[in-house]
Amino acid sequence: MTKRVAEVSNDVAIVARKVEGYCSAGIKEGDKIVIRGPNVSLEETDVICGYAFSNVFPAVFALRLGVNLRDLDLEGRLWQCVDPGPPHTPGGRVLFEVVPLEKK
Repeated sequence: MTKRVAEVSNDVAIVARKVEGYCSAGIKEGDKIVIRGPNVSLEETDVICGYAFSNVFPAVFALRLGVNLRDLDLEGRLWQCVDPGPPHTPGGRVLFEVVPLEKK
């Protein structure tokens, strides 16, 4: 029987590594969004920002499907949210790292 994607996917965390300016979602350095299976784990997540997902999801799905980011020269790379911050918007820029988690 074929397994569902959620059954073979790795869990990941999206960690805020740097915040420049004011984040309208209230994200602070060190905050994380944890994805377990097909869901955001609300119990383990500090704050959710839907805008951040647009840029980090390529790395999220690569890690979830077992791609080693080191092989793509992407390990440790930071992914920027879509808000460029001043002088373009009154908001702020958040830089995220996507990291694999151990299975529970």
